[in-house]
Order: sequence, then C-alpha cells, then structure tokens
Amino acid sequence: MASVKFYADKERKNGCLILLTFTFNNLRLRLSTGLNIPKNSWNAEEQKAKPLKDFSETNKRLREINNFLLDTYDEMFKKGMKIPREEIKKKGLEIREKYQIFLGRKEVAISNQISLAAFIPIFQSKYKNKHNPNFLQHFNATKTHLENYQEKTGSIVTFEEVTKTFYISFTDYLKEQNLKINTIGSHIKRIKRLMNEANEERLTENQEHRSIGFKVLKEDTDSIYLTEDEIDALYHLQIDDKRMRKIRDLFVLNCHTGLRHSDWSKVTLKNIEDGKLYVKTQKTKETVIIPVHPIIPEILNRYGPDLKIPTNQEANRVIKWIGEYAVLMKITNGNPDKWLQIRTHTARRSFATNAYINGVPLLSIMQITGHKTTQNFMKYIRISKLENAMKLMNHPFFNA
Repeated sequence: MASVKFYADKERKNGCLILLTFTFNNLRLRLSTGLNIPKNSWNAEEQKAKPLKDFSETNKRLREINNFLLDTYDEMFKKGMKIPREEIKKKGLEIREKYQIFLGRKEVAISNQISLAAFIPIFQSKYKNKHNPNFLQHFNATKTHLENYQEKTGSIVTFEEVTKTFYISFTDYLKEQNLKINTIGSHIKRIKRLMNEANEERLTENQEHRSIGFKVLKEDTDSIYLTEDEIDALYHLQIDDKRMRKIRDLFVLNCHTGLRHSDWSKVTLKNIEDGKLYVKTQKTKETVIIPVHPIIPEILNRYGPDLKIPTNQEANRVIKWIGEYAVLMKITNGNPDKWLQIRTHTARRSFATNAYINGVPLLSIMQITGHKTTQNFMKYIRISKLENAMKLMNHPFFNA
C-alpha cells in the first residue's frame, strides 16, 4: 500500500514550499514539489491550496504528482509480491530518480529499465506547455491499456520490448477489448510517438516501431451527416428534459458553424460582430471567421449565460440518446441507422457537407473547417453519388 501526503514547509520571502512524504512498504521518501504558495493558503486537511480559483494550476500539478507516484508504485510493486527490505530501498532510490525526471530537474538517464507506460507521464510533463492538453490526455488511455496488458502477460514493456512480436500481441489484446480498428490505430500511433521520443533522448536504439510491419491500423469509416431538413426536424423535436434539450440545441447550433467540440464554448454573442463569428480554434490556433446563421443568435439569446458546454463525453452520450429518440419518434426519413450513429463530430461534418451541396466554394468552406487540401476535404464530406448528381443538376454544363 502506498500513500502521498503534502505539507507546507516554513514560510520564506516567496511563500512556503510544498513538500511531500511518499510512504510505501514501511519506507518513507521525503520529496519537494517545487511549488511555492503563501502559508495561509495551504489547507492541510483537504491537501489543496485555497481559494481554488486562485490556485487551480497548483492543485492540478499536485494531482499530477500524486498520480505519478502512485502509478510508479503500482508499476514497480505488483500485488502479492514479497520483496526483501534491501530491494525495497533500491526501488525507493529508483522512484526518487524517476520523480526528478518527471519534474524536469534531471535528464533521463535510465533507459531500458523504464517501462513504456511509466515513460508516458514523463513525456506528458515535458510537453505540457507545447502540446494541446487534449492531445496529451489521450496518452492516459494508452497508458491504462499498456498497464493492463502487462498485468495480463506478466511482463514489463520496456523500450527494448517494443518489437514486431509485441505489436502483434498488443493489437490482439486491444481487439479482445472490443476496440474499433481506428481506436487501436490511435494507440499504436501514440506508441510510435513515444518511441520516437525515446530515440531522440537516446534512451534506446530500438527502431522496430519504424518498420513497415509496425503499421497504424485504419479503416475507412462510413461517416454520416444530417441534411438541412433533418437538422431542422431535430431542432423541432420535442424533448422534455431541459439538459438534453440544451445539448440538442448546442448540436444544432454547431451544425451551422462547423466547429469542433473543443471550440463550442467560443460561440458567444461577444464573438459576433457585423454578422460574423470570430473564433480562434484550439487545434490550429488560427482565427476563423464564420457567417452567422440566424439560428445561432436565436439559441444564444435563449440560454444567455446558462449555456454551459458539456464535456465531449457527456455531449456524445446525450446526442446518442437523442438519435435513438429521433428514431423512436420517426423523424428519421426512413434511415434509422444514420441517426443511431450521430455524435458531436456529426455537426461539423453536416456543416461542411451541406455547404458543399449548396454550392459554397470549396476553398471558402476549407477556410472555416481548416482542411489544407481538397483531397482530404472530399474524403471528409463523403457525399453519395446521388447527392453529387443532384448538386450538379443545375450546373450550366448539364443545361447547355
């Protein structure tokens, strides 16, 4: 059993340093977090700095430190293992070493002794100010799968163990978890990124992850979109639950912006000027300018400051239910399968596809969606052959 307890040191000119004790197997490590706060801001009982709104980043870092130490312990001390006292002391030194690397105080010096799963929080810490937080957060799921895989196989996946044999075994394990092909591909892509980082840091010379056989699995998904009539029908669908109705309205609103869920919170009245919505997107850091459809201010004015954006997970859960409810209420125009697949991203795809069908120039749509090539854009919108023919019916070429 392991535990982490934070405490405040003596107050100095720049505040007091937050220290910690990490206790496990009758051994106690005393470590520094490197974080300073005023003495009267530390709440020992809750293990937090207060007020919370002033110290959100400090408390977030404390949670990261806590999780890193406990995860490292779970990695090094398997359940039921009996370890001699001297071996525990050696592992304590190793934990201290890993902790210094995690904090960025020391260059990584341990190479194939560190597992790929344990390397993930080090990687996340290194790039916390350089990468989108969502990008780094996705590595947590890969870490969980690696740890579960290690527990199942009884072996530790070090850098040297990332071979073609591991690739086959690990992808088989992921398939057993009923993950979709593209999800499995995402985990493999992250493992390749971690291995590239390990190569750059000279932690390993193993480069099997770069071989042809170590490929990122991917399948062409039959992504769906809602037509303008279907979006209108969804907008007028009677939903009694206030929270679900609000999420439905948010979804409909963004069927007219083309924004990713990560940018939904930026659709506000203050960002609208002269009939145009200005949004600096989280993914590309570029500002897009979107003509405002009448439904956008209508929904924004309806909710005012109460229009809080749900997490992507909650929004997808509710939108999935709404799709099922739409089928039940028979507003689906004879295509129930499509409605059972709608998610937050369907709003973005619907915007792009409907704009294209209505003759909005490709480059103009791409200025909003952020696609760099027409080839990728055409793959993205996925209109059917019939829809393409209907779009061209009024073209002068076919009416000469």
